[in-house]
Amino acid sequence: MRWLCRSRLRKTHDVNLTAECSDMAFYFKTKKLDISTGDPLVVLMNTHDAYEYGFTKDRNVLLCWKDLCLYVSVNFTDTDVNAGELGMYAEIWEKYGIPGSDLVAIDIPEPPSSMESVRKKIKGQELTYEEIKEVIGDIANRRLNTIEITYFAAASYNPGFNETEVYYLTKAMAETGDELDFTGGDPSKIVVDKHSIGGIPAKGITPIIVPIIACFDLIIPNTSSRSITTPAGTSDMLEVIMPVTLPEEQIVETVRKENACLVWGGSMQIAPADDVLINIERPLHMESHDKFLVSIIAKKVAMNVKYLLIDLPYGKGTKVETVDEVMKIRESFVQLGAKFGITVEVFEREALSPDGYGVGPLLEIRDVLRIYERDQQRPVMLENIAISMAGRLLELSGVAPKGSGDNMARAKLENGEAEEKFWSIAMIQGAQKRVKSTDLVVAPYSFTVKAERSGEVRRIVNPNVVTIARALGAPFIKEAGMYMHKLRGDTVAAGDDLVTLYASSPERLQLGEDVMKKCADLIEY
Repeated sequence: MRWLCRSRLRKTHDVNLTAECSDMAFYFKTKKLDISTGDPLVVLMNTHDAYEYGFTKDRNVLLCWKDLCLYVSVNFTDTDVNAGELGMYAEIWEKYGIPGSDLVAIDIPEPPSSMESVRKKIKGQELTYEEIKEVIGDIANRRLNTIEITYFAAASYNPGFNETEVYYLTKAMAETGDELDFTGGDPSKIVVDKHSIGGIPAKGITPIIVPIIACFDLIIPNTSSRSITTPAGTSDMLEVIMPVTLPEEQIVETVRKENACLVWGGSMQIAPADDVLINIERPLHMESHDKFLVSIIAKKVAMNVKYLLIDLPYGKGTKVETVDEVMKIRESFVQLGAKFGITVEVFEREALSPDGYGVGPLLEIRDVLRIYERDQQRPVMLENIAISMAGRLLELSGVAPKGSGDNMARAKLENGEAEEKFWSIAMIQGAQKRVKSTDLVVAPYSFTVKAERSGEVRRIVNPNVVTIARALGAPFIKEAGMYMHKLRGDTVAAGDDLVTLYASSPERLQLGEDVMKKCADLIEY
């Protein structure tokens, strides 16, 4: 018999499961599938089993193994798994260690009551803290399925959340995950951080700021995200040379030793609902203002940050397009942070081009290494922006006197201390060796656009840069992307190289060229 009720299975197989599965749970033999979903937790069931026992695609189910219970979605097949088998996609067996050919229980839980709150929000009604916390909790543990979560994510755009609801969302998101104390109870230790709203290509600022700040005995446990709207998130870029997906114990150890870390936030259980929502929003390449406000502050609350610098690039094609939006968002960050005891300062800057030359994970981290190496090819504009932000954070936290932060930050970069700190962090996180910028090899197929006339670069259209770089394969193909030979303010002579496209195959390169041809206003000069 391939299906057994729990009581009989325990008698015959001595299976130890959590109390979350009911006595009517069904049991399967696991089969590991060498297939990745990208994030969602998915199992594969034989169509006959699904039909006979009433499993459908519209409701997540509960998978239990030993002391572990996960909410997962179900796909069906006639051929890939046999009746009585349960196929597990890589995200499940890699992360949770469930072996193949073992027994697991699958239960059909009651529909989540939080869906009533989702319906209420869609209708434009205000939610209480208890309702919001229930929804966020169900998102974090994936009790809601992808479609249900999508409806809630869409509600952040329309009808949106009021100021009270934004506070409730932030509090709930922080409280439904782990909360970390990096000070060890020492009140003299100060936790600070920098976070970018993002939305523009070239993400090299954070890997420069964090080591500089850590040199001053400030604690800066930086967590970053993967790409949502750009060709590379900070984590995508850092991952070229160091591990960023670390267990919390290793993250805490890294911070204890070096005052800093450079890790992917999704590897931690800090505001876990946020990373689920990020994956829902990623296909649309957009993120609401409420969403990034809540996302950023919730994670800083969970990490006991006291001083926070927000990098807010604005302008056409960014997440924040107008000066009016800038003023509103600045006020929202300052007010929401204050409610949780965080002093927030917003670093506003008009984004008229990428910050650095490289666009795409490998090309962007190469820019960072060139800055540390003081290479003549380093992107000076990116370097200066990073120094200005580091200086502002030093002044905000009281380490630097007003007006002296930039000079103090630049000194750490020029004397090599920041580079040593960067590689100390990387080694503790698991980097195998120190890498030079010249060690990094870009994708083998390339195409260079040359200037047809002379002039000065007034603007590089960031949304078009993003579209082209993603067509070339970034961020998923780390060696792919673009190199901007000229940035805003640079002088151009006829025949100069303007931009080089890099791709891993001729087909990808051709796709990038085709997309670029449709972007006639890529570089304005």
